Amino acid sequence: MAQSIPIEAYKTLEKEFGRAVADKVTSLLDFSFAQADNRIEQIAIQKKLEIREELSKELASKADLAVLKSELDKKITVWSVVIVAVVVITNIKSLEFIAKIAGLIK
Repeated sequence: MAQSIPIEAYKTLEKEFGRAVADKVTSLLDFSFAQADNRIEQIAIQKKLEIREELSKELASKADLAVLKSELDKKITVWSVVIVAVVVITNIKSLEFIAKIAGLIK
C-alpha cells in the first residue's frame, strides 16, 4: 500500500527547509511506510499460518472420524448382543422357547 505524506505537510516542509530537504524527508517517510507495510504483511501471513496449524491440530480429520465410527459400531454391536442376552436370560418364556427350538424340551 503506497502511502505518502499529505501535500500540505510537504508544502510546509518545502517552505521551511527548502525543496531538497522536503524531497528527502518525503522519500524517507515513503520508505518507512513501505517497510512498515512489508512487516505488516509478513506478520499477517505468519498469523494465518499459526491459526491454520492450530486448527488442523484441533479439528478431526476424515481418518479420525472413520476410526471413531468403527469403534462406535463395535461397541453398539457388543451392547446389542448383551442386551438381547439379558432379555432372553431373564425371561422364563423365552428360555423355554429356546429350549424347545434346541430340542431340549418337548
